[in-house]
Amino acid sequence: MAKLCRFVKLNDRFNAQVFTFMLPGRILREFTPDIYSKDFVYGYQRWNVSFVRTDRHIGAYLKLQTPSQGLRCRMDFSFTVVNRDHFTKNVSFIEKSCEFSPEANVFGRKTFTEIDDLLKRNFLQESGDLLVEVEMRNIHSIYECFMRVPKDGGSTGSRHGYGDRMESTYFMFGLSDWSISLFPDNSVAEADGSVEVQLQRHTSFDHICYVRYRIILGDEGTFDSGDLEQVLDASGVGEPFTIGASVHRLSRGRSTLRVKVEMISVVSVSELYLSVLTRNGNQSRAHCYDRDKQAWMLEADTTGKYLTFRLYYTDISHVPRKFSRYVGWNIRLVSKATNSRPKRTLDGPHSKYYVQQEVDEGCVIRTDVSLEELKEPECPLLEADEHKLTIHIEWMDSHLLVSPNYTNLDDVTRLHKHQMSREILALQAENYALEKQLYSYQQSLAKNSAKEPSSRNTSRANSYDATNRL
Repeated sequence: MAKLCRFVKLNDRFNAQVFTFMLPGRILREFTPDIYSKDFVYGYQRWNVSFVRTDRHIGAYLKLQTPSQGLRCRMDFSFTVVNRDHFTKNVSFIEKSCEFSPEANVFGRKTFTEIDDLLKRNFLQESGDLLVEVEMRNIHSIYECFMRVPKDGGSTGSRHGYGDRMESTYFMFGLSDWSISLFPDNSVAEADGSVEVQLQRHTSFDHICYVRYRIILGDEGTFDSGDLEQVLDASGVGEPFTIGASVHRLSRGRSTLRVKVEMISVVSVSELYLSVLTRNGNQSRAHCYDRDKQAWMLEADTTGKYLTFRLYYTDISHVPRKFSRYVGWNIRLVSKATNSRPKRTLDGPHSKYYVQQEVDEGCVIRTDVSLEELKEPECPLLEADEHKLTIHIEWMDSHLLVSPNYTNLDDVTRLHKHQMSREILALQAENYALEKQLYSYQQSLAKNSAKEPSSRNTSRANSYDATNRL
């Protein structure tokens, strides 16, 4: 099995993430079966990687494990085998704009690298494994379907004053099933009609969630909602929004309406309530569970000038031995003021690696909310009656990694880092020397061009004197 051992987010605008796998060295032997990894999550979908040995080559493939009808996932990815000696000897390939779907859910390269090359050029690590990095970036998950437009006059009244409900098929995103529903208004003339649009999550769980998405109805440019962000409660039903156009106008008289949904993100959220101004320690703490059913505790600290929190992983003893768990989260303070966006904590989003131990020391999370602000009678962060603070913990990432301790595998990446730094310094020095040569050359050209007019004037004066003498 290819084991996931390291993970890093590049924090760029393409949401690039690098997953590092330990590939057993036995794949270089004959008659070795195909090697697979366990499923991992990127872009709110499940994936796995596989490696296939042929007579001369090793092939590498990326597979979408959660395909659904009508959903297309387009993204870029790359595979890299890490060389022990130097980063310039790494072997890699890049695939761009690959479109994963139920019909084509596997992409890769059959002749990724030659087996003899791996044996001769020192690719095997000291542990006898190969180190393979998989970078995934720039993912777009788009669901598209065609809904049949109901005939005029047909009305079963599934919502107040609205006619037949038009619903899409289910599609998978964020490890949940979703659908889009349209409710045409048949109570008015076609020219004055409207449509209610509603996003719904069908997979039930105990968390609320933040979801960002975009809806396009009809042909390109007919209606585009732009990016929308909603909070869905545990029931999974989103707040509908109204479009001031009938389904017949949106479909331009056709019998079907084209519906396109771009799912951007969905994050499960634990909602907590803390009495931050009380001296009772139990009321300033709250327990919750993340999406992996792991227990946590959040504690408010009001001993300083500003409000801080400490998050404890109370199920830390459940982390498997010889593994580490990477968890990424963000915390928002929910304001009670109308149309006010939640206040984020400082230095977020946060992340931490956890290994098995008896008790977690906790992670300190700072805010810029002063205690004086919380004591004000009209503080928008506190409820009017019970003076409790509403906090949302967004569970963003969670990965289980083998080899929790620092090993020789980590030395390889550090070696490559220093090699790249030296290469960059050498290139900078070379560039500086070339700039100095260019500047010197430009100066000499300027001096020569300045001398030419003076020499011409001297020759002209000499010729004029000679003419006068004649």
